[in-house]
Amino acid sequence: MAGIKWVLASDIDGTLVGHGGESALVNFLNERPEIGLVYLTGRTRANAEMLLDSYQFPHPLALATDIGADIFWGPSLRVDETWAFQQRREWSPRRIMRALEQVDGAFFQARCSYWRIAYGMRDLDALAHARAQLVRQGIPCRTLWDEEQRRMDVVPRNALKGKALKYILSRLSIRPQQCFVAGDGENDCDLLSGRYRGVVVANGVLPFKEHLPSQIIRSPLEGAQGVLDGLRHFLDEPRVLQAEFAG
Repeated sequence: MAGIKWVLASDIDGTLVGHGGESALVNFLNERPEIGLVYLTGRTRANAEMLLDSYQFPHPLALATDIGADIFWGPSLRVDETWAFQQRREWSPRRIMRALEQVDGAFFQARCSYWRIAYGMRDLDALAHARAQLVRQGIPCRTLWDEEQRRMDVVPRNALKGKALKYILSRLSIRPQQCFVAGDGENDCDLLSGRYRGVVVANGVLPFKEHLPSQIIRSPLEGAQGVLDGLRHFLDEPRVLQAEFAG
């Protein structure tokens, strides 16, 4: 933590990787050791590590996986047992699976991880019935709908990137003003809700981009290039403000 002045808290898929420019962003971050990294992803820890290592991204201060259900502290990626306990108190995969067995048109696909259960949906009526069934059963959880794959994922109620980031910054004694966030999709909504300055990259979902607060930059560049574009704006602003004040 010594020497850390700023934190880049970013989604991985579609934001840091997948649209080119990864090497330029990695080089920039390696040249700026005062920027700490927090990665937030829907991936599991093993998948996230493998992807980040393949592009040689710097080791993070923290890694939040499964949309924020688990938090690991870097560089050794030690699990945060306090955070995991809070998630486990309400998480009941067996109750979820029993409840959804009763929904016509909902088909179990996989336990993608301990924190994520995937169901295929015959149609939108089945989706509505599945969600209503979980509410009727009083099961605390969230559902994520993938229209392209016609898949509903069930995750813990508090598995949110924004909540995980708030916890991480509090533990690190980092102020919100020191944090810059980056994302590309609806899973990043609470991350880009307005508590922090940030950027949404050009390949982000259009309906998502239309409802962003003013302090979120809409970069014309995709992926890592968009993150780098936004990050440079963020880091330049303090110097601009200082120059204006001095003048």
